[in-house]
Amino acid sequence: MTAIVDSPASAPCGGLSLLELEITGACQLQCTQCFAESGPHGTHGAMTADDWRRVISDAAALGVREVQLIGGEPTTHPAWRELVDHALSLGLRTEVYSNLFHIKPGWWDVLDRDGVKLATSYYSDRAEEHDAITTRPGS
Repeated sequence: MTAIVDSPASAPCGGLSLLELEITGACQLQCTQCFAESGPHGTHGAMTADDWRRVISDAAALGVREVQLIGGEPTTHPAWRELVDHALSLGLRTEVYSNLFHIKPGWWDVLDRDGVKLATSYYSDRAEEHDAITTRPGS
């Protein structure tokens, strides 16, 4: 998986302020425009939850202010909630970029925490058009 850096000049450590962490290639959808080529057969990659925690800790030590969990669908990763907790414990704002296809009721408590933002992609207000892009009826 990959880490993508946003580095405006006003951020500490040479401009590093946001770190996007592609924690999985797994996704319930298979969107036609997906840059990551994620989908139902994607994997969580070779990095363990401990590896991701180290990346988040290192990012905080370097002055990063925010991490974004992306994928694939980050909520398919078994440790996504632990990674959010870890980032928040280090004072990092945390964004979860989800397709919102299937959010379990207990997950809203995590997504509603102070310091957590939720982002999503919305392709059309017409269900058939949205479903054509995601290739999943009812998405």
